[in-house]
Amino acid sequence: MIAEALSTLHAKKEEARKAGLDIPHLETVICGRNRLETGSMKAWAKAYSLHTGLKNIKMVQNGIRPDGISLLLRDGLKHSKQIEILDLQDNTFTIKGANALAIVSPGWTEIQELGIGDSLLGGRGGVVVAEALGKGMNKKLQTLRLQYNDIGAKGLQALALATKDSLPALRKLELNGNKFSEDDESIEVLRSLLLTRKEETNELTVIDEEWGLDSLSDLEDDDSSDEEEDEVEAEDEMRKRVSLAANKALEGPSVTSGATDIDELAQSLANVKI
Repeated sequence: MIAEALSTLHAKKEEARKAGLDIPHLETVICGRNRLETGSMKAWAKAYSLHTGLKNIKMVQNGIRPDGISLLLRDGLKHSKQIEILDLQDNTFTIKGANALAIVSPGWTEIQELGIGDSLLGGRGGVVVAEALGKGMNKKLQTLRLQYNDIGAKGLQALALATKDSLPALRKLELNGNKFSEDDESIEVLRSLLLTRKEETNELTVIDEEWGLDSLSDLEDDDSSDEEEDEVEAEDEMRKRVSLAANKALEGPSVTSGATDIDELAQSLANVKI
């Protein structure tokens, strides 16, 4: 309902503009911890595709799974060319969401803060996102939140390279809770880069918390696999199969086919693990 209301708001703003009124664009949407989930993402994507002047969007901890994240990014947030702050932390990306982010993020040339921590990017997803940032299209990015994402040494190395060559404004990078060693040479590269930028800044007031790496007290020295990410993708696939079987059973045209569909549904449900 909220997303649909935003779409209605856009229509009314357009009507007022046609009538000659000076109507400001919607710039901020904060809707976190509301269990929006994947089912509402089509409506949210539509709303964001209409409100192209948005600068600040925060949708943390909404139970959005990879299909929903991908839809939100590809059909909605790709239109947010003026975005400065985007926080999607504590949702579930996996490689599917990471790929969508990699496609869309080069269009965010004004972005200053990007939050995708605790989102299960995984080892592969971490590399994909880092390489997208390495394209050099996000030169105003100052703060990047990537903690608790199962990012491994390869993703860390790609981030260090992107920071050095393509993210000249980056000053704060949050990486705690990922899967690499604190002694990794890429950590030293990042520390040195961010410290140098802090020392060379022309800002009159320097706030220490806004610079450097976060505490790396909860790292896992393990870059071995993306098992948890694969489990999430398998679970999502099973959810789709169960949903399709349920719909098919409800629409069965005959007693025989209906019974068959119910048997299929029962079998699918028997295989689901929550």
